[in-house]
Amino acid sequence: MKIRNLLIAAFVTIGVNAPAKEAKHHYFAQTSKSYQSKNDYGNNEAVGHYVNSKDTKIYYEIYGKGSPIVLLHGGLVGSPADMSELADKLREDRKVILIATRGHGRSQIGGVVPSFEQKADDVNAVLDDLGISRSDIIGFSDGAYTAYLFAKKYPQKTRNLVAIGAGVWEEGFVQGSRAQMKTFEDLKNLDKRYWNEQLDSIRPEPERILLWFEQVMEYYDSASVGEEVFKNVNAKTLMIAGEKDANAPLDTVIAAYEMLPNAQLGIVPNAPHPVLLTDFDIVWPMISKFLSKQ
Repeated sequence: MKIRNLLIAAFVTIGVNAPAKEAKHHYFAQTSKSYQSKNDYGNNEAVGHYVNSKDTKIYYEIYGKGSPIVLLHGGLVGSPADMSELADKLREDRKVILIATRGHGRSQIGGVVPSFEQKADDVNAVLDDLGISRSDIIGFSDGAYTAYLFAKKYPQKTRNLVAIGAGVWEEGFVQGSRAQMKTFEDLKNLDKRYWNEQLDSIRPEPERILLWFEQVMEYYDSASVGEEVFKNVNAKTLMIAGEKDANAPLDTVIAAYEMLPNAQLGIVPNAPHPVLLTDFDIVWPMISKFLSKQ
């Protein structure tokens, strides 16, 4: 193991992030104690843009000025609002590009398989639309796998990569939380307020939501992200993992870390899959330090 680049966060979050004034829309699993930006990320049409990518339209928003950085949210229940606290920090001195990946938020579903490879191409379409030749990328969960594929396929456009909650993905692997999601109703019941808002006023094709759910679940069942991907990610990479992540178990994260040519790994003790939300006070210093050194 590359011990010299392995960082164990030797402290545990105490308490929770302080609540802020509630924005218009609710992100998945948000509670009264969750961080809530005053910015309605993912739903701010004043700064929103669309770009055509293959068979669909991808929605993105831009905030701040400076060196560009792309933020990619998680899958199924993810949205740009998940990245709110991170966006609020980064936009102080960076150009933050928040992308709603296909089938999520205000982006359309399209007709092709919503693979990580396709979503990487969608990210490329956004960067081309903005005339950006090179960018940092931060991805969480599904967004991290998309970032790995982007870095592999578009190395010249990838500056640095931060991947949160994403290790080796073997075909047939069912993540801990996905085991509870046999039907869309199962998924919806995890947070009815979130889904009611998504279907009533955010997602542009609510009538296709069942088809989208089936497409995503079928793809996840057949997906594989392993050595062939990780060995070919040459960008400097920071991996962050929660010790008790059921979606990306620690052994899969360490396995991916050992395959990556130029990686660091930070492990947050006792943290679950959404470590970016539950332990931001630990995760943010890792990200900030990593990016400032590059």
